[in-house]
Amino acid sequence: MSEDAENIKEFLATRSETAAKEIVSKYKKFVYLTILRLVQNTEEAKDITQEVFVKALNSLDKFRGDSSLKTWLYRISFNMATNKLRKQSFKNLFSISKDESFIELPSTESNPEESFAYSEFEKQFFKALAKLPKRQRETFALRYFDNLTYNEISEMLGISIGSLKANYFHAIKKLAEMLKEYKEHKE
Repeated sequence: MSEDAENIKEFLATRSETAAKEIVSKYKKFVYLTILRLVQNTEEAKDITQEVFVKALNSLDKFRGDSSLKTWLYRISFNMATNKLRKQSFKNLFSISKDESFIELPSTESNPEESFAYSEFEKQFFKALAKLPKRQRETFALRYFDNLTYNEISEMLGISIGSLKANYFHAIKKLAEMLKEYKEHKE
């Protein structure tokens, strides 16, 4: 029996706090980053992440095991984040505004000028990512940021591996084109 299956069984039988903590600690980062990519706001992502785990633990008896726990949590995360965005009446669910917060990636640059250029490029990268069609954006994010296999992504999104590979290829091509235009514009 897998570690997830044991934790689920223990939680359902005893409402064990230890089992709940094991599930949360194993998937917290994955859920948070999935939500953050969607809502583009760190505080909002933290709140939704907590809501996802409350909902998931309260609904764990409905988890059939047809997919992995990670896949099930991804669907809950995705649905809760997009529902939250819909409620806030965003015209574009994945638009990036100047007021939104981003994850600050650590820079290895020692020069402030280089650090500024890196952060500007990072902003352009996320703007370009937000312009991709939904499926390409999801596929790229799960493959690039979460380092998931095509099989795992296929299970999560319910899309064939061939389609995923095509989405990933087109996402990379479009991102490269948009970032090339940005670089040429900067020079």
